[in-house]
Amino acid sequence: MKEKPSNMNNISESFQHLIRSMDRLFTESPNNGLLQSMDDFFTQAKPFGGFPVDFTENSKEYVINAQLPGVKKEQIELEILPQYVTITVHQEEKYEKEDTKKQAFYRKGIWNKSSRTIPLSKPTIQHKAIAQYKDGILNIRIPKEKGKKLSIE
Repeated sequence: MKEKPSNMNNISESFQHLIRSMDRLFTESPNNGLLQSMDDFFTQAKPFGGFPVDFTENSKEYVINAQLPGVKKEQIELEILPQYVTITVHQEEKYEKEDTKKQAFYRKGIWNKSSRTIPLSKPTIQHKAIAQYKDGILNIRIPKEKGKKLSIE
């Protein structure tokens, strides 16, 4: 019987060490909550300047609630397409101060645009959509379009 060369044992041990390390990555809790940090990053819209949106659906309609505290109704733009809803918030703030005695003039402007697009699984009846805005919560209800059901012969 042939004996394995010693360098083959080293390769095999290195490969097994790599496999064990990869297994630990997916089975053990990582240090400092790495996976939790990743989950938080992708579930919260804040890193990109967005806003939180809750989305639910039932057999008849889609219900979307967007949290928009401090936003005026006039700053909200909605676009409803057959399988998408886009909520856009335009925030513009201007501040001007003039001191006539010292002949100083100060102007400050802030412009911010945040947008979220929510994909819908089925086409909607766009003209029957309803949107309400109260106490910083935008509530959108969009009825689903019913498709034709076929029987198989």
